[in-house]
Amino acid sequence: MRRVHELLLQVVGSVPPGVLEPGDVCAATDVRAGLLHAEIPAPSDTAVLCIRRMVDDLGPAELWELAHGTAMTQDDLSWGAAAVLAEACPGDGDPLDELAAHTLAQEVAERNPCHWGRDHTDAVRAALYRILADLADALLEVSESTPRPLEWTVHDNGGRFASTAVGDRVMYDVLVQTTQNALPAAAPIWNHPSLPAERGAWQWRITSGPAERTSHSCALFPSALAARHAAECAITALTAGRCGL
Repeated sequence: MRRVHELLLQVVGSVPPGVLEPGDVCAATDVRAGLLHAEIPAPSDTAVLCIRRMVDDLGPAELWELAHGTAMTQDDLSWGAAAVLAEACPGDGDPLDELAAHTLAQEVAERNPCHWGRDHTDAVRAALYRILADLADALLEVSESTPRPLEWTVHDNGGRFASTAVGDRVMYDVLVQTTQNALPAAAPIWNHPSLPAERGAWQWRITSGPAERTSHSCALFPSALAARHAAECAITALTAGRCGL
């Protein structure tokens, strides 16, 4: 997962502010899959190619591990299966046949990775393209500039991340954690005990000062990575004097 995080942050950080809008990377993913016909910005297609190259380098066991780690859902996998069927039958009457996509997705979920065929592996790859594109769009949504990286300490078995930052003689405490009242997300196909929260249930909080501290927070984000990235962007703006608590 660390390689994925580094790649996505590198992709997002290389795009000048204002060049891409949130949703552009997912749109480019749909265009690449043949599910959408639209003009897309060149940087979004470049981002999709970077994601594809990384995913395409993985074997079945590594794909399963990445799908496991990103909490891939049945809907994610069905989307991937539909994309594979659309690519295999580009001119057919119904390339997105829901029943065929559902059957392929079920086979992937029920089989051990060493028993996946080509279509099963391709469905997982396609689903991962979309999951990682979603995350890249989430990072773009909160990125105004290259964020100031923070050293994060992990607590609660990955359910909470804490850090500190100093700006203009003020110490800021930064906390990223799962939300308590978020709507439940779809359950992952393969349970991941070290990921206690569903995607879409993370928020950040920044506090400053001694007693009765002022705080600012924002929610919701699709992953801890996106929430940490948003907090780092906020700290960057805060310490540069572009906003305040």
